[in-house]
Amino acid sequence: MPKLWSISTTVRNPARLSDFLRVLKQLEGTNFSREEQKKYQILLIKERLYKPTNIPQKHRDLFADVTREISYDIARDVFIHQGYVDPAMRGRQSVNPLNKLGFSVAKESLGAVKITNLGNLFLASDSDISYIIFKSLLKLQFPNPMSSQFSRYIGFNIRPFITLMHLMKRTNGLSQTEFSLFGPTLINFQDIAQYSKYVLKRRTLRGSGEKEAFDSEFLMNFYKTESLTDTQRSNPFEYGDNSMRYFRLTRYFKVTKETLGHWRISLEPSRRSEIEQLLEVYDGSAVEFKNVDGYVDYMSDIESPELPWERYTEKSKEVIASLIDIVKGNYSELVSSLQQEVSEKYHTLVNQEITGFNSEQAATFIEELRSFRREIIDLNRSQKLKRNLQELRNIIAIFRDRSQMRNVEPVEFEYMISQCLKILNDEIEIIPNCIVDDEGNPIGFAPGNKPDIEGYYESFNSIFEATLDISRNQVYRESMPVMRHLRDFEILNPDKPSFCVFISPRAHRDTVNYFWYSVKSGFEGKRQNIIALDLNHFIEILEFFIEALESGRQFTHHDLRTLFESIIANATNNKSSTNWFGMTSEFIEEWKSSKE
Repeated sequence: MPKLWSISTTVRNPARLSDFLRVLKQLEGTNFSREEQKKYQILLIKERLYKPTNIPQKHRDLFADVTREISYDIARDVFIHQGYVDPAMRGRQSVNPLNKLGFSVAKESLGAVKITNLGNLFLASDSDISYIIFKSLLKLQFPNPMSSQFSRYIGFNIRPFITLMHLMKRTNGLSQTEFSLFGPTLINFQDIAQYSKYVLKRRTLRGSGEKEAFDSEFLMNFYKTESLTDTQRSNPFEYGDNSMRYFRLTRYFKVTKETLGHWRISLEPSRRSEIEQLLEVYDGSAVEFKNVDGYVDYMSDIESPELPWERYTEKSKEVIASLIDIVKGNYSELVSSLQQEVSEKYHTLVNQEITGFNSEQAATFIEELRSFRREIIDLNRSQKLKRNLQELRNIIAIFRDRSQMRNVEPVEFEYMISQCLKILNDEIEIIPNCIVDDEGNPIGFAPGNKPDIEGYYESFNSIFEATLDISRNQVYRESMPVMRHLRDFEILNPDKPSFCVFISPRAHRDTVNYFWYSVKSGFEGKRQNIIALDLNHFIEILEFFIEALESGRQFTHHDLRTLFESIIANATNNKSSTNWFGMTSEFIEEWKSSKE
């Protein structure tokens, strides 16, 4: 039966893979038998990385209180309570993306569970996640000795990452629908030319009716069926959206938002030279391996394959020349005052003599160029954001529009908050910790040990944590981690008062209760300064900033500190977290009145 390829349908966010891998490491050295597969899923429940839908009444309070540890026995009880037809399958599904990407070997037929060298590198706190995912996806292929599901007998012969690069080069990128239809269904590199014709043919069709008919006929031909089930219609789009997230994280693909929340994916222009070199070497076909060990060694080796620009100095110089041209273009877009700010570094880099560079020196210089490019792009954006009231109004309009907010991804929400803070323009530095692409656009969440945003001001420091989650899961994912982030931040920055501002469309009452307790009684032995804001509260502050500037009044970091201190002080005067949070609008109104 025809099958779609996929990277993972279990872990939608690639950043969560490290948490799943840390849990698997607890089983390293054991045989991944059916019992161990169940144990792995139970451990994911124990570590609050997976929350079953059917929690017994007697355990609900425990699962609701994120400060309490879930014992293995209780996690097992909850797992059994789900009544899965094949309980062990849950563990196999959860470990599947770790095996696919070469981070682990966890398969019953392959002996002891092993975290590979690449997996251990992925777990390292200072690792470059984008580069690791890139090297993994570059090698991921179907068929492979780790899986019998995607065999040559049913037509598989593909390295999806490279094959989709070839397809995008022929078609000048793909829309969301095109990527979802023609990505997961492209299972043989030899069909690249045919699939490019499908894409171009679909683009000639007029009206949604013609395109829907074309899409249905295409999928029926792929599945070899005369009618489509709902699953057959939806799976390509689910797999396509998931694969896009992994592809984007490599920084070799550029994803842009279009109308109605749709996206478009294309080859990253700033990596044109590297992409051309890759496509010259690789046609997208799968490599033959004699056994599983050979494939595992290949997938888990960060040095393999040696990239053209890493192997040949002349190829690396081509990358450097391409990057210098791009940097020159970005530099020319800066206003003269910003050019002067980075002029010395710019001229040093673009005039660097590279004739005698070896491969290692070339690689280092390439990273210096990329880093400098992101620096000048950020300078340019920050300059345009300063006191840009129209841009602030645009962001507020999105915040107020529920239909638009439904199309905002969580990492985009974090980034928009950081933009608002930069527009206020009274900081020493605002640092969003999300993973960004080559142009500084957000593509992945901040590492688990870092706050979403760091803000450094003359009179105080602050972290800002943002989430779109308004469900009960907000409590699990945000309360304790936020408190830990603030404590670590306080330790690293002891010279000024430190605050944490938590922003969500709606702060869950239990999340607020944890924050209130940390303000009144402390966390790890010391009181904290945490302010929880609904998105409407944050909008009130931003709109007051607009009003103040338009009426000629000053708005400084001292004003923000006054507001934060007022909200914190009122926590101690309230006997209920609900009352405290419920009065936030009043606190803001009093603060606004004091500034008039």
